[in-house]
This record gives sequence, structure tokens and C-alpha cells, in this order.
Amino acid sequence: MDLRKNGLSAYKVGDRIELTIEDIAAGGEGVGKIDGFVIFVPASAPGDKLSVELTTLKKKYGRGRIAKIIEPSRRRVKPPCPVYESCGGCQFQHLDYDAQLAYKTKMVQDAIAHLGSLDSVEVKPCKGMSDPWAYRNKAQMMVAGRPYLDREHSEKAPRLRPYFGFYAQRTHRVVPVSECLIQSKANNDLLKAARDMTERLGWVPYDEKSETGFLRYVLARSNSKGDTLLILVASQPSLPNVKEFVSGIRGRVKNLQGVVVNLNPHRTNVVLGTTTRLIWGKDHLIEEISGLKFRISPKSFFQVNPWGLETIYKCLDQALPLRGKDTVLDLYCGVGSMSLYLARRAKRVVGIDSCGPAIEDAIINSDLNDIGNAYFATGATEKVLPRLYQQGERFAAAVLDPPRKGCAPEVLNTVSRMRIPKLVYISCNPATLARDLGQLKELGYQTETVQPIDMFPQTYHVESVATLSRKGR
Repeated sequence: MDLRKNGLSAYKVGDRIELTIEDIAAGGEGVGKIDGFVIFVPASAPGDKLSVELTTLKKKYGRGRIAKIIEPSRRRVKPPCPVYESCGGCQFQHLDYDAQLAYKTKMVQDAIAHLGSLDSVEVKPCKGMSDPWAYRNKAQMMVAGRPYLDREHSEKAPRLRPYFGFYAQRTHRVVPVSECLIQSKANNDLLKAARDMTERLGWVPYDEKSETGFLRYVLARSNSKGDTLLILVASQPSLPNVKEFVSGIRGRVKNLQGVVVNLNPHRTNVVLGTTTRLIWGKDHLIEEISGLKFRISPKSFFQVNPWGLETIYKCLDQALPLRGKDTVLDLYCGVGSMSLYLARRAKRVVGIDSCGPAIEDAIINSDLNDIGNAYFATGATEKVLPRLYQQGERFAAAVLDPPRKGCAPEVLNTVSRMRIPKLVYISCNPATLARDLGQLKELGYQTETVQPIDMFPQTYHVESVATLSRKGR
């Protein structure tokens, strides 16, 4: 490809260039420039001087891989994970932890200023963990297979030996992972036992093209006590030798609480299907955080980092000094992790979420904690909330905790029409957070502070808690 229009000589994919990394982009890749032409380089750090092999060239940018580190940045460290360079799960293991926090703070600052046009908003330094490893309570691994021959199989149709792993960045190639360093020890132990048993029993990985095999994904969930739940995602409801599988797992994993099979026979990127069947034990875990108990079922959303949830609770305490007569709204409430915490200081909390199983868990969680002033509604937030408004519901404060795509415009418009005085917006995506804060500004809300929280160390993801108040109260 000829890049002379960009002030460069003619380059093509496969060529090597020398590049100094200047910054980190929102997706975690390092950014360097040649005569104004941007090159993105994964696993690079600001200050790195590199020899880069070009892998992609577009009209406005290019992408490359590190061929050689000529002079490393002072913030660069050796990644402890043996598959870090090939696995797409983490992006920041090559940065020291202080640098990770600094760059996450900057990512949120840049998004708020440039995408939300909110230059005067205070973005506080990102809160980090004392130990940024082994924090995840949920693991989701793809199941793939290595071909090998035995007496019953030929070279044209070899048998597949199953293995677990994660997708390599920007591909559907599964990288084998024997231990994930950001997963809890309980999850790693459970996945290792499951991997050994699937190999021993000869369970065949599902192949979407040929529609052969049956095992698609393996999910492990754990709680703070080390209890675990195993979810097998399969293309068929019945698994061969399943009793032997469960017996083998139970013999190796002491705190295993249950094994379930989720049925997903469709050609889709969605991991979990609609039907889940209990094979052995319980179909859920009980987690306890900040004195609250939560039931976590296979399909329910729950924060993957318990420390991060506790940190969010502390932010709520500061942002919403509730009185016993206040009514609070919790949008995108999930299993009620925010609703139940707020209910201890409010007169009434109303939670809304589109996920039926999550709302079922939220109601059960209310009973688990003897909380009688939390009420939950199932349905799309942009449809349920306007109905509440028409019914005359009004609130002293609201918590918005949407998925990565952010809030639907109708949600923000209805919040404004309700004239809710105080808002807390919790987000895992700085871009959609900034977009929605900009929209809320137009609707009469002032963003006071944004607190980034490192819910996902070693990755480029960052949680943020924004505090807003209605202008002209």
C-alpha cells in the first residue's frame, strides 16, 4: 500500500519501521506516529522505542506487532503470564501497576473532555487494588480440540483432544490456557479438574462448521469463601458419561457446590442458551459482601471483582447521603447488588432490569437479607421507566448502571422529566459514559466528580462512578 499521501514513503504489510510509542489508545494499544500517520501496537508502552512489523495498513491508520524492543520504557515490566503475548484476555501485564492506574485515569479524563465536552469535570485518580491478581470470580473459556490419531480415526478425520482457552486478540483462534493469573484460585482449580475429566472421557469439542461434537464453553463461578459452580455449555442436552464426569470433579474440588448444563445448539456468538439443567448439587452460589448475601445463578450478572463492588459501595455512601424517608431508583439493577445496599438507608428502592433470571435472584436476595423495602420490575428500562413516570412515581435519587452500550436516550429523558435531584452513574465504558454525561448536561444535570475504579487490573477496562446533581434545584 502506498502511503505517500500521508507524507510517508511507500510501505506495505510485512515491512519493518522504527517507532517510538507516545500514548495508549482506548483499547489498550500503544500509539506511535510517522509523519502524522498513526500506528497502533499491542503490548507496547509509552516511551518504548521499537522495531515494528506492519500487519495492517488503512487510509487513516496502521497496525503493527513488536519485532524487537530497541529501548524499553521505564514503565515496562516482564509479563508473568506465559501466554500473555498470544492470549487476548489481558492487555496491560507489560505495564507496572502504577502506570496502569495512571493510564486508566487518563483514558477516563480524555473521554469525559473530548467525547462528553465536559472540560471542567473533576476526574479523580483511579483507585487500585493492593494485590491486582487472582481477583476474578467468573471464568468463561472456549473449548477447542487438537487433532490426534488413534486406531479408530484416520488423518482425514482425526480425533480431537479437548482443551480450554481464550481467543487470541482479533481472531477466533483459541489459545490454550492452563492457568489464568487474574482468575481466583478456586476457578483455576475447578477448570483444571474439568479439563482433565473432559480429556479422560474423550468429550468432543463442538465444531460450528461441521456441526460435530457437543462441548462449546466451560464457565466457572466462585465466591469469596472459595465455593464454586461449574457450567457446561453444550449443543446437546445429554452428555455421555456425565455421572463419571461429576464424580471425578467432586473427588478433586472440595468446595464444588454444583454442576449444570446449559443448552446452546445455535450458530451464534452468544455463549449461554435459554435452557439450563441441574446435573448435581445446587444451581447457584451465595456470595456475601459488606454484610449482604447474594444468590448468583449461572446466567445472572454479578460484579467479577468483590473488592470493586465494595469500593462502589463506598462511593455510594459519599454521593448519596440518604435519609430514611428517601425513595431511590436503581436502573439496570441486575441481582440487586446496589438496590439492597441502598435499601438499608432508604425508605424504598425500586429496581428495573430486562433479565428475568437476574430479577428472580434479586427478589430471592431481598428475602435472604430480610429486606422488605426493595421492589423489582422486569422489562426494558426504556419501557418500564416511562410507565413509572406516568403513574406518578418520583425519586430522591437514582443509580444508573447500564451495560457497555450505555443508556437508551429515552431513559435519560425520563430521568430528567422526573426531575430526580441526585444521580450516580456507574459505567464500565468511558466512551458511553462520556456520551451520556454530555446528554445529561443538556437535560439539566451537572457532573460533579468522576471516580475511576480498577475493577479489571491487567486489562484496559475501567469502571467509573460519576456523581451528578440537577441544576437549579
